[in-house]
Amino acid sequence: MKVKLTVISLILSIVFIVGCARNVTPMVNYGNQMVVTVTLRGTPDNYNNRYFLVLSDNASYQVPLPPPNQRLDAPEFIEPDMIPINSSREAYFTNYFSTWSGYIVLDTLGYSFVKGPFNITQAISREVFQPTSTLTSQLTFTFHLSKLYTTIPNTIYFDFVTVPWPNGREKNPADSLLTSNNSVASIVGTVKTVDDVSNPEIDAGLDILSIKVEVQ
Repeated sequence: MKVKLTVISLILSIVFIVGCARNVTPMVNYGNQMVVTVTLRGTPDNYNNRYFLVLSDNASYQVPLPPPNQRLDAPEFIEPDMIPINSSREAYFTNYFSTWSGYIVLDTLGYSFVKGPFNITQAISREVFQPTSTLTSQLTFTFHLSKLYTTIPNTIYFDFVTVPWPNGREKNPADSLLTSNNSVASIVGTVKTVDDVSNPEIDAGLDILSIKVEVQ
């Protein structure tokens, strides 16, 4: 009887091992690069406007929103090293910058990385990675996620914001993505497309139609 039980146990063990071998969880490949394509209604003007891709590892991240949804105590879209016109720097760090991992800005120099975390007492560091060339209504750029993240998270949260940039006046955002908590898994091959409603009341070069992000 003991021999039979031993044989049965051995058979069950073999079946269990073979079954597990057939159901091995496939390995997940996490990416370290992102390709971003933003489609605007018109040609961007990087002399009079600025364009921001904000990234975060925090689902509760916040960015300044266009009217009528802006915060009255911090309505502008400024950068962490700037002084707001009708508010305090503390309001911006509390409401926005403390929730960001970093951002990419397109201005007269081209595309630049600005990596966080952001602290009101520390200067920011800017790194140009793709100088300005001829711009079209479709902005496409590729970058390594390590340029904005110290540790690449499993989920990347993002927003894209267009901002008129008048000298000596408030930099109030014109457009951002309509939905909240835009995110993409940092797995190789993952693609996320977010469509945005066109707004004919703003300049065509500020009007976002869609954004596509792909992790590689």
